[in-house]
Amino acid sequence: MIKHTLFLFLSLLLQPGLRAQDTAAGTLLTPEEAVRIALENNYDIRVVQGDVEIAGLNNTKGNAGMLPTINLVANETFTLSAFQQVLANGNEFNALGAPFNSLNAGVQLNWTLFDGKRMYITKKRLEEVEAQSQLNLKDAVQQTTASVLLAYYEIVRSRLLERSTEEIIALNEERLRIAEARLAAGFAAQTDALQARIDLNQQRSNLLSQQTATTAAKRTLNQLLARQPETAFSVTEQLDVNYTPNRDDLLNTIIAQNPQLLSAQKNAAIYSLMVDERRTYSKPQINGIGQLNLQRSDNGSGFLLNNTNAGLVIGGSLMLPLYSGGNIRRQVEVARVTAQQARMQAEALQLGLETELNNQLAFFLAQQQVLELESENIQNARESLTVSTERFRLGQTNALEVQSAQNTLEQALVRQNVVLYNLKTAELRLRLLAGEL
Repeated sequence: MIKHTLFLFLSLLLQPGLRAQDTAAGTLLTPEEAVRIALENNYDIRVVQGDVEIAGLNNTKGNAGMLPTINLVANETFTLSAFQQVLANGNEFNALGAPFNSLNAGVQLNWTLFDGKRMYITKKRLEEVEAQSQLNLKDAVQQTTASVLLAYYEIVRSRLLERSTEEIIALNEERLRIAEARLAAGFAAQTDALQARIDLNQQRSNLLSQQTATTAAKRTLNQLLARQPETAFSVTEQLDVNYTPNRDDLLNTIIAQNPQLLSAQKNAAIYSLMVDERRTYSKPQINGIGQLNLQRSDNGSGFLLNNTNAGLVIGGSLMLPLYSGGNIRRQVEVARVTAQQARMQAEALQLGLETELNNQLAFFLAQQQVLELESENIQNARESLTVSTERFRLGQTNALEVQSAQNTLEQALVRQNVVLYNLKTAELRLRLLAGEL
């Protein structure tokens, strides 16, 4: 019977690989495939992609004021009026309902030639805004990837708990068979069999609850993938814990490529450029003006029946702010304070990221040690349960010893699954901090 129990344990341990390929619950969904689907369909990413497109459309020389504006202007008026005119020589002209028509058309050009370099500063700011939008998109991709992977591994964790419960159910079934056999042989009390059945039903109830939790976790992942909540799929039921983080490398990577930190630094640079923009408001502005005109008028009566002229006008304008009620200085100071706030926010974010790195790294290393202890506990609990079960079969102990050994194994399995999940989530958060997802 010891060989039978060991075979049962081995068969349960070998089942995960087979279950991962089981298509009855739907197509196998790998973590990489889940991320790919999310990045294609996730609504948040699509919204941020729109922001990137808008920033790119705004980043032009024309929007910065570096290019001229050319307008076509045309208007025509038509008038009917009573006309009476008496000249000095006594001649008199009278007309009732005389038509008067006036047509004006022109092509106007306005070009800012100098504005204290404001246009160049604005163009630089637009470039920084576009670069920041790209960083925000990268951050959205990273955050979505992390959310999808956390949801995915939550399903894996739930499935591992199901498997642990299934193993305990198999052990309880074996215990019930032994108790019923001993009861039939008159070697044990009926209470042993009844307690074994109670424990078995409790574990079956636990399995149903865990299966419900797995279904709910799958719905959550389907929502992140922007597909129907009841879309069936299976997952790879394993939690790899081969990640070996290095604090110095992670810190350097965070400073170099964390999208949130880089975006905050870009934000500070943008506000700094806005300070320079505000300062140019006190500088002189020179505009070049060009206009090609065509004018024609037609009179229904009088000496001048029609008049047509066309010409080219070239000129310029100079505007120099002399007094603005202190508004320019106020705008400069507001921009300066805002830029200073943005720099402090970037520094605070970097400090917060370093603190989060230390916390997650300490948690990860502690969980690695706990995993070693729990693995040893499971090994000892299995051996203790095997011995207790065989002693119970031979009538050398009571059912309470077997029940206690089963509970010990169950708790150790649950703790191990939690530790595996904690290690995986800590790994994901460290990779997210480093911008490596």
